[in-house]
Amino acid sequence: MALLNIYTTLTSFLSPTATLWLAVLLTVLGPYLLYQWLLPKPLPGIPFNMEATKSLFGDAPAMSREISVTGEFSMWLAHQVERMGEPICQVFIRPFSKPWILVGDFHEAQDILMRRTEFEKPQFLIDGLLALGDWNARYKTNDPTFRARRHLKQDLMAPNFLNSFMGPFLHSEGLKLVKLFEAKMKLADGRPFSVRSDYYHAALDTMVHYAFGGNIPDSATDPQLETISNIRPSQIPPASKDEPVVFPETPISPFLAAVHHAPDVLEKTTIAWAPKLSFWWWSQQPWFRKIFSQKEQVVPKQLDVAIRNFEAGEVKTALEHHLMREKIAAEKQGREPLLNSHIMVDEIFADMIAGHHTTGGSMGWVTKYLTGYPEAQSKLRDALYSALPEAVAEKRFPTFEELRRARIPYLEAVIEETLRLTPFSMTREATEDTEILGYKIPKGCQVFMVNAGPGYLSPSLPVNENARSPTSKAAKRRPHWDESKDLKLFEPERWLVTKKDGCVEFDAGAGPQLGFGMGIRQCWGRKLAHLEIRTIMALVVWNFEFLEIPEALGGYAGFDGISRQPQKVYVRLRKVNSW
Repeated sequence: MALLNIYTTLTSFLSPTATLWLAVLLTVLGPYLLYQWLLPKPLPGIPFNMEATKSLFGDAPAMSREISVTGEFSMWLAHQVERMGEPICQVFIRPFSKPWILVGDFHEAQDILMRRTEFEKPQFLIDGLLALGDWNARYKTNDPTFRARRHLKQDLMAPNFLNSFMGPFLHSEGLKLVKLFEAKMKLADGRPFSVRSDYYHAALDTMVHYAFGGNIPDSATDPQLETISNIRPSQIPPASKDEPVVFPETPISPFLAAVHHAPDVLEKTTIAWAPKLSFWWWSQQPWFRKIFSQKEQVVPKQLDVAIRNFEAGEVKTALEHHLMREKIAAEKQGREPLLNSHIMVDEIFADMIAGHHTTGGSMGWVTKYLTGYPEAQSKLRDALYSALPEAVAEKRFPTFEELRRARIPYLEAVIEETLRLTPFSMTREATEDTEILGYKIPKGCQVFMVNAGPGYLSPSLPVNENARSPTSKAAKRRPHWDESKDLKLFEPERWLVTKKDGCVEFDAGAGPQLGFGMGIRQCWGRKLAHLEIRTIMALVVWNFEFLEIPEALGGYAGFDGISRQPQKVYVRLRKVNSW
């Protein structure tokens, strides 16, 4: 319209010939000027890749090329921070949109996640969770519904639920996994094999128990154990010692398969250019309906069982605890409790998806790092045996109570170091014009806390301390650990401190860590996840040694979805005792 007004004004003073030449000039220059106007517009002062500003698609093609090979979005973000050499930079991913802001400084990321109320959960992530329905994580932090839904879960990370209801089940599931691994080890006869799906199955069983307890008979691990137990050594095709054995995987129930595959839908929706439109289209497809029809067939029936149990005075499962908390809230608010509602269905189903997907991957990562670092593996086994001498003397497995009560700093350090080395970037959206490290950040910008590069897996970048936010300046900070060491190496000792009395303790604050997020939106299930990893991995390491595997089956490549997952988890096992 502006060009048209200029053209109309000029032509009123020009001859027909001049007017013709002007029209030709504008026809030639118009598309060029429009193209220049549509190119990415950097925010003032913040470092960026100059080449990206010469294309409508900005940094997106380069990002797509790298991720198509590696599968690792978090690592690509880290590479941009390292390339710029600054604790804050900007990248251009979505055409005609504001740039993404990458923050590569732990203290500033911590400040944004914990204290800066102008940063909220991004809308694109909320849209990416559309398949989970009316789940608490889809609400903004300042929405009262978010806190009300979180309140439904307040008993589920308490010691009574974790240690009395979940703990014994985790222990029994760990023993099943040990039995399954031993059966595979004997059949493999020194050859490697994958355990990636075995950890996911154990995590899936854990979340079914969490949600419904014994009210549902489905198991993902039991069918695998039954199948492997019926295989004869003669049925394993001969091959070289480094050729992995491929064991058959028994199909799990349609409901468990739906929980297992639902994260794929979330990942596809989150990275789509138009999440809502893409979700609508996928929801019309048979593969989508196959997954979520199981939710509608199974969970409402389990809700009916939970309501009957609750009304009979039984409160054990997570779903029954949800009902109890809803009734208490309703009484306080003077309303009827919403027991048989879609809210209960959506909340529990989403919990199952989130819990199994993330923790199953974490146990795979622990296994990979212990395989790659045999000295750390030996130290962990020695620490377990030293902390549980009665079980060693009696040549038996430690009980859950023994494991729970045992003080094993090295085990905690192994878990924490694994989380550090398998980062997943947190994201927030600016809800108003603000600043980060002295730079103007307009409302609507997506801000990524990049935890796979400087300050986490490489030395911190220098920061102008005067440019930090007032809340960041006021916050108490612990000194950095020794960044002269190679931060990409697996070294659990980073998380251990020696007290004046010589006692070695685990220190969760020894270094930068965003594994479970921070602030009010941090992972609410982190205590359950930690208990699951701690219990199951302790039993596995108690019984087996992870031997060296071929380079082609190892490495630490992952892929980013709703969490960072290992691409491969192969083991070559040797039994370390006869219990």
